[in-house]
Amino acid sequence: MLTDEILTAQTLRGEVSAFEELVDRYKKSVFAIIYRMTGQYQEAEDIAQEVFVTVYQKLYQFDSSKKFAPWIHRIAINTCISSLRKNNKVVLLNFDETITNPNESEPLHKYGDPESALERNELKAEIRAALMELPESYQSVLILRYQLDLNNHEIAETLGVSKENVEVKVHRARKALRKTIIRRWEERGVIDELP
Repeated sequence: MLTDEILTAQTLRGEVSAFEELVDRYKKSVFAIIYRMTGQYQEAEDIAQEVFVTVYQKLYQFDSSKKFAPWIHRIAINTCISSLRKNNKVVLLNFDETITNPNESEPLHKYGDPESALERNELKAEIRAALMELPESYQSVLILRYQLDLNNHEIAETLGVSKENVEVKVHRARKALRKTIIRRWEERGVIDELP
């Protein structure tokens, strides 16, 4: 199997099949990032297409001494953020939703009784709402860390920052998320009802 770096070199020489192979390798991960940021299946497909057009146009800028995955994922995140800003849309995140079919509901037996499933869905909605209030940089870090299960080194490569910076951002993002959730609960009086 050819490496990403070889495929990028072949693409730059005009071999279309090499770029098609890169698209096949990264279409799922690119779509996953975008879908989790937008929460909209159709919009995620549209933005993913835009990402691959951008990748093709900017492939000459790729540094072949580095890994391709972080480079393309950074383009996906930046393209998604730009699109959301341009359209004044709110970023939605769902930490448990599958990518394959976002319209399927989870079976109730997965979490036991219906009450547990309802509580879990309410918590997911609360997390989603709180995440919408966080800065985009925190949202990106949380997506990469907790949805795509990237480690701090991989996140650093993807975002083009130091590993230490990622550690600080993850810590601050989690703290901001917790603070936002607690504030929202306090505003609704929910916090007083907790044991």
